[in-house]
Amino acid sequence: MLWRQWRAVGGQAAAKGGALAIVDPEALVLLSLTLERDEPRLTDILQGWASFNSDLVSVQRANNLAIGYPDATRKRLAWFGRVALEEGKDPRWSPLASSISGRRGPATGEQSPRSNKLRAVRARLHKPAELMLRLRLGFGVGAKADVLCFLLGIEGQWATVREIATATAYTVAAVRRATDDMAWARLVASKAGPPTAYRADRRAWSGVLGLDEKFPAWRSWHERFAFVAAFLAWASDAQGKALSEYAFGVNGRELLEQHRPAFERDLVAVWSEHTTVRNGAAFVEDAVRALARWMVERA
Repeated sequence: MLWRQWRAVGGQAAAKGGALAIVDPEALVLLSLTLERDEPRLTDILQGWASFNSDLVSVQRANNLAIGYPDATRKRLAWFGRVALEEGKDPRWSPLASSISGRRGPATGEQSPRSNKLRAVRARLHKPAELMLRLRLGFGVGAKADVLCFLLGIEGQWATVREIATATAYTVAAVRRATDDMAWARLVASKAGPPTAYRADRRAWSGVLGLDEKFPAWRSWHERFAFVAAFLAWASDAQGKALSEYAFGVNGRELLEQHRPAFERDLVAVWSEHTTVRNGAAFVEDAVRALARWMVERA
């Protein structure tokens, strides 16, 4: 799934088929940083992509989303920022790059990227899955471009400020300013509340973007990828403990509760306090498998 997304935005990765949904660049970078220790090819892609495309990434949003990832991922984000600063010549990454030592070297025991292997190019921004990056290049990296991307990706549905903020991971205040400005400029439509809701007319934007109304879907990858990272960390920790099946089920259910939106959004898996769970371990396994299938089928 990650290979398809990287290929869609300029990463030199072999993948079967193209990306179907809008790629969330910050979520993609963070999950890749989480998995790179087990998949060294991701290091090469991350370094190359940061060199050519860092200007299309939101430093603040990446930093904010990183809070939901393991400490190791946050430290690796500083390395990504250093590459963006030094090789991508992008000064926006300077505070993050200098916050934690992000350099690789023999002392860290980690594999260094291969400098003789080009694993990424400048994103061409002609594929539907690149919509977020394309809007950022045209409107600037920030809430307005991402809000518009989200509204175009939800099939003409109305969304409130709070719903948009949750989906895009911006503050409610930032989203309110962005939607008010865009509605006043008649770039999006608004509907009086309470609460006020907003939508983007796909037909109107299809001509501008040349998508013939074939807009990619918004899949809230940042919520789903954060769960994947948390689940892998939890599973790794659980391997070293003698947990009973009951304890495994209870701990797993707590993890699912912490990441409930990743499952309930799009009805991947739904439960409540009234859901009868006879086998907690099986319940957790079924929910995780359902999400894994859903992501593969819709990425």
